[in-house]
Amino acid sequence: MNGEQNAAYAARAAKTARQPMPVLFLHGKYDNVCETLQSRLADPMRAHCEQLLQVTVESGHWMAQEKPIEVNAALARWLSTALADHW
Repeated sequence: MNGEQNAAYAARAAKTARQPMPVLFLHGKYDNVCETLQSRLADPMRAHCEQLLQVTVESGHWMAQEKPIEVNAALARWLSTALADHW
């Protein structure tokens, strides 16, 4: 998503860049495609996102299709708390 903007930001960002905006990341507990709970794959995100909320969904890789109620609930909770002024 937003590939060109992400690439442009990555080119400008220093290794120590910080993301000050609220960030929500949903882990799939049984996601074998993009495993982020046991591996170190999510470590850069954890290191650089100042307001990171991580939620684990009891799903595989296609969590929005597998657990839509849980995904939408996590999004609604995050939006209503992390972005309360904009919600």
